[in-house]
Amino acid sequence: MTGGGRSIIYLVARRELQKRLGGRVFRVGTLAMIVLIAIGITIAKVAGGSSAPSAIRVGFTSTTATLEPAFSSWATGAGTLVSVSDVADAAAGTAQVTAGTLDVLVTGSPSAPVAVVKDTLDTDVQSALSVAVLEARLTAAGLTPASVAAALAGTHVDVQSLAPASPADPERSGKLAAAIFVAFLLYLSIALYGSFVAQGVVEEKATRIVEILLGTIRPSQLLAGKIIGIGLAGVLQLSIIGAATLVLVQQTHIVSIPAVSAGSVLVYLVWFVLGFLFYATAYAGVASLVSRQEDVSSATAPIYIFLIAAYVLVSIVVPDPGGTVSTVVSILPPFAPILMSVRMATGDATAWQVGLAIVLIVVSIAGLIWLAGRIYSNSILRLGARARLLDALRGK
Repeated sequence: MTGGGRSIIYLVARRELQKRLGGRVFRVGTLAMIVLIAIGITIAKVAGGSSAPSAIRVGFTSTTATLEPAFSSWATGAGTLVSVSDVADAAAGTAQVTAGTLDVLVTGSPSAPVAVVKDTLDTDVQSALSVAVLEARLTAAGLTPASVAAALAGTHVDVQSLAPASPADPERSGKLAAAIFVAFLLYLSIALYGSFVAQGVVEEKATRIVEILLGTIRPSQLLAGKIIGIGLAGVLQLSIIGAATLVLVQQTHIVSIPAVSAGSVLVYLVWFVLGFLFYATAYAGVASLVSRQEDVSSATAPIYIFLIAAYVLVSIVVPDPGGTVSTVVSILPPFAPILMSVRMATGDATAWQVGLAIVLIVVSIAGLIWLAGRIYSNSILRLGARARLLDALRGK
């Protein structure tokens, strides 16, 4: 392409970029997304801060006080936070349970106690209490718990697995949450800015501005400038949202995972660019077939179906991002921008899979540019009834 051609594309792209940046959709949309992210992080922070469990208050009467040491020991060993106290008698303890100042009252006898609760008995408390009762019964029968434990110590089965053990990822839930968020943001951004391209094409055609523009520049230059300009607006908006998210995450320390690092945000921007080029080019081609804004949705519906399918497939990929189905669909060009980003966020995408997905979508974009350019050139000046796709391809 000559220097003059690049200059024309630059001017068209700058015109589109200025138009998008000066619109309310960009400002309000960006602010709204940042506010929603801030609200979500705040809710997660508050929920995380208030999730510390409170101690379960357990009262023992004088008849069951001998169970206290064993109960406390087993409950603590099981990780259950309990607060043990003595009550005067069963009537006083029952009154405390009714009033809500006591969660469990243990009364009766050490070998056959009764747990009085207001609603249900916590399973961990019930287990610890059962063990304490078992020790009391063994002691009453003349058996020490230590001797019984020694006799039962060998009654276990060793399991030998041929598959190597994979360590649990403590950040797995955070990665999955980030993957879902990334998928939604990419889907929304690609759909939004792709529709901007389609609407811009039809708007210029309907107002016949395109006839004036094509008097001085070629259709391919106009199409390229439009896609580049609108795409840059999308990249800028996502960059602002990504930067705001990083700041909020660093300030709140709500998560600390690679899926929300500066490097990962840059990778997601690359996938947005690839996804936008893929869908925006296709949108521009089919949108040039119609002359009214009312017909844009029906013209672009077949393309939009693939974008919806990519988002729907997230529900399959997220539960099993390393599976065969997830791997295959994430490599296919129509789905790769969203699904490969999901698998990269979870850490399940390998380098060769990412590389193959990029190669395939770049080749597809190149083919779409040629195809959409031909459709656009042959149909952009046709007004009135919707042009047929085959006629646009043949130049009739």
